[in-house]
Amino acid sequence: MDTIHFEKEYSMLRAYISKMLSLVSQSFENAIEALEFFDVSLAKDVINGDDEIDLLNRQIEEKVYDIIARYNPIGKDLRYIITMIKFSNNLERIADLSCNSAEKVIYFEKNNIDYKMIREVKEMFGIVLKMLHDTFLAFSKKDIELSKKIWFDDKNLDDLEKLIRNKSQDLDNKESIIYNILIARDLERIGDHLTNLCEEIIYIETGREIKEIINYEKDSNS
Repeated sequence: MDTIHFEKEYSMLRAYISKMLSLVSQSFENAIEALEFFDVSLAKDVINGDDEIDLLNRQIEEKVYDIIARYNPIGKDLRYIITMIKFSNNLERIADLSCNSAEKVIYFEKNNIDYKMIREVKEMFGIVLKMLHDTFLAFSKKDIELSKKIWFDDKNLDDLEKLIRNKSQDLDNKESIIYNILIARDLERIGDHLTNLCEEIIYIETGREIKEIINYEKDSNS
């Protein structure tokens, strides 16, 4: 294998993923702001920007296939290259879910819907945003411990999503009830995709599944 050229392609692939992470993070932040302040223009920016993310996802897939065909990597290098497809696909799905929120803003404005975001949904947005930023950091620094922390943080999202479903039964505004539940469900799904990314980071660096590592640590501490 041509190591010098492989490392160059390897670095380029990481740069593609970093760019995609950055675009997806910005898309999600814009979707939050658009939904919170009923900013239709910003919502349209989120939706229009999704094409660039989709294109980057396809470019990453093509780059992966090209690297495998040209350099025939093995071991950790092969693990890394293949996992990048899963990584980019999860990011693309997060961007799609951000578009869901943006599309709701346009729908609310078009149909004069008085949507009220409840505190728990705002809390979920904050948790997801922190998880997204931490995932970017974990990827950049190949940080296994941070990846594990993000993986555990997802339980907070699951608990809040269940709380919203239960709490919404006591609210008077039926339209807001439905949309709070739908938005919470999307946020919970984004959390799932972020935990998938962290699982991939850990697998790339260790060659092991996160549950295997956690069970081993539990046994060692017992």
